[in-house]
Amino acid sequence: MAVSALSPTRALHQPRRLDWRAFFGLFLLLLATGGSIAFWSASSDTRSVLVATRDLPEGAVLTAGDVATARVRVDDGMYQAAIPATDLTNVVGHPLAEPVHAQQMLVPAQLASRPALAPGQVAVTIAVHADTAVGGRLRPGDTVEVLATINQGKPEAQTTVVLPGATVYDVGRDQNLTVVNTGATDPSGTSGPIAWVTLVVNSDQAVQLTRAKWAGQLDVALLPPGRQ
Repeated sequence: MAVSALSPTRALHQPRRLDWRAFFGLFLLLLATGGSIAFWSASSDTRSVLVATRDLPEGAVLTAGDVATARVRVDDGMYQAAIPATDLTNVVGHPLAEPVHAQQMLVPAQLASRPALAPGQVAVTIAVHADTAVGGRLRPGDTVEVLATINQGKPEAQTTVVLPGATVYDVGRDQNLTVVNTGATDPSGTSGPIAWVTLVVNSDQAVQLTRAKWAGQLDVALLPPGRQ
């Protein structure tokens, strides 16, 4: 009976086996790496917008505590319609044109363009037209001066300043008339000529303005921003 002798090399050589623990560890590493990449991609795709922190009624003036920034993942159209977080300082102090709810994304249409009335203030409307109101180039929030002329067209005509400074609350336009395109751009974005302007005044100024508008011709002059 023949017996083959084993060499030391053949005697010490062990068959190779797959280490399942190493394979499982590699699988966990790849899984964790993929999850981290997915989380990073999802996080980097979010954008910062402004949201309301609580329910607010129409006319409420926004304070710093009423708005907050939130990161949301929305498409380009929704993001362009929302107010970005960078506009936080511009939003505070604006009144709401409609009610908002807590955690609702804010959009520009929810903010009133006209300034809010403070206690003791009233809004008074006067009739104007283009040649008495700087060509109709007035916007809510503008600062204006109101002048009154009595005995218009006569030698004894006199012009006085009725209001040295007032804020434009709203501007109205005659939508029934067609404006001929002269190449000028209407800053209000509307087509009708200016017909009236509403000003923010106190009670005494309201009396003076009302008396003056029935006594003669009123002209509205635009003042530099901040002058009152």
